[in-house]
Amino acid sequence: MGREQPGLGTPADLQASGVNVYFALNIRADTKVVNLADGRIDQFREGEQRPQRGYYADFESLTRYCRKRELPLSETNGQVSTQPVDTREAGDPLSHGAP
Repeated sequence: MGREQPGLGTPADLQASGVNVYFALNIRADTKVVNLADGRIDQFREGEQRPQRGYYADFESLTRYCRKRELPLSETNGQVSTQPVDTREAGDPLSHGAP
């Protein structure tokens, strides 16, 4: 995500705006996170090995951030995007129950 997704900025920008951002090794157990490099959603269990590098955003705080800024956050097949899914309905696809 990060540079590829318009409107999100850098991990530092997100953190300054109230999004919980983790360095890979510091991801808390059982926290749904979004890999800011590629938008992939992950959740690691207690004791499960974490990636060695990269930045991850807490999914819930990223969702709040996007809704507040009216960015169209969508989740499809384990990936998050800030690109509109289609042109049928404007706004946040997660609040419309998009597929």
